[in-house]
Amino acid sequence: MYQNAVFLGLCQFLFMASVSVGLSFTGIVGEKMASSTALSTLPFLIMTATTAILTLFLPRIFARLGYKKAFVLGTLLGSLGGGFAALGVFWNSFFIFCGAGLFTGCYQASALYYRFAAADSVANQYKSKAIAWVLNGGILAALIGPLLGKYSLHFFSQDYLGSYLLVACLALIVLPFIGLTQLPPRNISNTQQTVRVWQLIRYPRAIAVILLSAGGYAMMMMVMLASPLAMHHSGYHASDAASVIQWHLLGMFAPSLITGSLINRWGSLVVGVLGCLILIGGCLLALSGFSLSNFHWGLMLVGVGWNFMYMAGTTLIMQWSDLALRGRLQSVNEFITFGVMTITAGGTGWLYQVLGWQSLLVFAILVTVSLLAIVFWQRRHKAAF
Repeated sequence: MYQNAVFLGLCQFLFMASVSVGLSFTGIVGEKMASSTALSTLPFLIMTATTAILTLFLPRIFARLGYKKAFVLGTLLGSLGGGFAALGVFWNSFFIFCGAGLFTGCYQASALYYRFAAADSVANQYKSKAIAWVLNGGILAALIGPLLGKYSLHFFSQDYLGSYLLVACLALIVLPFIGLTQLPPRNISNTQQTVRVWQLIRYPRAIAVILLSAGGYAMMMMVMLASPLAMHHSGYHASDAASVIQWHLLGMFAPSLITGSLINRWGSLVVGVLGCLILIGGCLLALSGFSLSNFHWGLMLVGVGWNFMYMAGTTLIMQWSDLALRGRLQSVNEFITFGVMTITAGGTGWLYQVLGWQSLLVFAILVTVSLLAIVFWQRRHKAAF
């Protein structure tokens, strides 16, 4: 039953293993190449902006090409992204290094649909568990990805060159696993494009989906991108940043072993609210000090909070019975999520420079509390979810 989900989980593992290298080092490399700290996260901005733009076209691309061909195309572009990032490091070109984000963004956009492909392969009552199987691939990535990045860091005489060549290779290894899947046609209604955004906003569930997915992703990403900069300025080494990202990724994906069961037992909204509270707790723990344990445990809890919010939002989408609304909400949700992430990625370096690490954490806490308040207001004043 879960054969496709297992193979797509391995694809997710390889994708997230390559992403973990970027999370560990791209901010540091960007700061070295750029003229100021404020520009250090520009490569992330380009990557997430590309992903955000593509989310508008992905439903039609997947409907036209099918899951397999679209995944193969995205993987090949991801390998090119790793190659161009390595070339940027080799030539010390910030322009080329940023340009690699265009290809990596395409890879990231296609990988977003691993969980949807797995969910489309099973009956409605098994969708949350299929999604969890895919996200479980991130557990392996959390354990192995940062270690691969750490040991490839000095593989060549020029630091970071080996790490980004590794990204290119990991993307290519995805191809045989995609070939082993037996995926159904993209399940999408022909009337999807006639559903307007304002029609979706009338549904409280749509508001909850967008807040949990976009809000949780944005706050998690802001804290995650700022943490290597905070550690670097606190005197820690790049290997320490890789270790913290490893813990963070474990927090992001290890809960997937139980999140599907928790959603089946308590409901998506309860799990999403719990995720908000855990994310706030992680920020408070990171706020309490600058020791390595504060970074490790704080970032891990931020990852757990994201997992609960993201899984809850995704399951709310996949449980929607109206195919036209479901397909349209997938597209709108992914666009808003990565649009917000684009702003977050581009602004994190500037926010860190202006606010500093601790004030940035306070800002993340206040935004997450606001998300909670809106979800509760919607739940109280609108029709049932």
